[in-house]
Amino acid sequence: MRTNQLGRRPAPVSGGPGADTRPGVRTAVALVAFLLFAVVFPLEIRDAGAVYFTDADFLIRYAVALYAAVKLALLLWHSDIRPMAAVFWIFVYTGMGLAPLAQLTTGRSTAVAVQVDDVALTTTSLLTLVGCVCFDVAYHLRLRKHGREPQLRFRTLRSMDVLRVFSVAAVVAALVYVVQAGGLSVFFLSRQEAGHALDEISPDSGHALRAIISSAGSVGCLTALIFYLHVWRTRDRALAAVDGLLMAALLAMNIVVNNPVSNSRYWTLAVLFGLMLPLIRGRKNLFNAAVVGGVIASIVIFPLSDITRRAGGQGTPVNLDSVWIVIATKDYDQFTMLANTLAYTDNNGFSWGLQALGPLLFWVPRVIWANKPLDTGVEVGQWMNSVNLNLSAPLWAEAWINFGLPGLILVFAALGMLSRRLDSGFRAEILSKGAVGYLGISILAGYLFILLRGSLLQSMGRLMILVLSVAILTAVTNRRERLQP
Repeated sequence: MRTNQLGRRPAPVSGGPGADTRPGVRTAVALVAFLLFAVVFPLEIRDAGAVYFTDADFLIRYAVALYAAVKLALLLWHSDIRPMAAVFWIFVYTGMGLAPLAQLTTGRSTAVAVQVDDVALTTTSLLTLVGCVCFDVAYHLRLRKHGREPQLRFRTLRSMDVLRVFSVAAVVAALVYVVQAGGLSVFFLSRQEAGHALDEISPDSGHALRAIISSAGSVGCLTALIFYLHVWRTRDRALAAVDGLLMAALLAMNIVVNNPVSNSRYWTLAVLFGLMLPLIRGRKNLFNAAVVGGVIASIVIFPLSDITRRAGGQGTPVNLDSVWIVIATKDYDQFTMLANTLAYTDNNGFSWGLQALGPLLFWVPRVIWANKPLDTGVEVGQWMNSVNLNLSAPLWAEAWINFGLPGLILVFAALGMLSRRLDSGFRAEILSKGAVGYLGISILAGYLFILLRGSLLQSMGRLMILVLSVAILTAVTNRRERLQP
């Protein structure tokens, strides 16, 4: 059997085309999921109506949920594994589809909703659909030079020595992060208390240095551990003693810096996806279970999983009488924040790229760049005179505040093309040849939740460290084999 450059056999792929190819089972799963997502849940939301709403308003918001439900059903039916697309449509379905529907029918909303008229809310739904269509078209668009088929290109691990050196550096970065934050105990406090402790890291430099320190300490350890898990699963001989020690150190540091107690739930999702998808690899049935479970968890579990947000159990009590009231009033503020952003630009105009400079140059401290743009959520929140500035700015709002409709079209088209390229890393013929690029794709797929939720400025630190980590640990391999169309 052919081995990879480390002398190890590629792990067999038990999924993808030719493996889990029972079309009848996939079709049944897809049909049941479609009926549940597109019919049952929306009808339950409609029946939960406590205020007057028109059929037109309901149908306009339902269109977003229906579009996402169709795409999720097709993902379940298709034989390929597409984690980036799955995360995108899960987010759209719950955050931009069901939550706005529940807000309409229950007459309840998040505390950040402003008084906007029906026209503004309709525009918000239509812009959401525009982004979805642009993503969808670009995702399925095939740009291929006539008469040529692309070579099979994928990323392989550079060497075990590189992984070992990187792991040592990651552990050191995590230790620096722990010391800077005030010790181990900080990471097992509530997110509110942990946030206050992290604010004490170089307070004069603003958020830039803190973002880099925390990102290097958390992302590096996670990436190294996931790569080591891959090596451990695909080994054909025992690992060296130093590798066992490094894996133990990485596991311990991840328990400290990436635990769900002191970290945001969106980052916890990214960690879980990063650990889960490599275990799934090519197993389509497990991927389908993760997608269906992810949708249901986003409705039932996610809004109730913030018990560690504040110290001493503080916070607003959760209304458990109706799951639809919960998702209408808690956490899923993306739709209302997009509506608020539309109102903001109506009043202040577009930034014409100035707002985008913040995420692009996030690493520049405010002591050097005094006029550095704020998080988009903070910018809009201050304009609203909101007391709570921990607000989301969904990717639709980030694109709109910079360049309006053209910016929204370009951003989601680019995201669609990038997602298609990344999802190709889970193709069976690539996984079977010892590729490791899917490990980075797994983490990035989970991180897409954070990028879609926003604000972008807050998410750039970890994204930069993630991309650098994958680039350091892997190298592009060009093979003579041709991809089958």
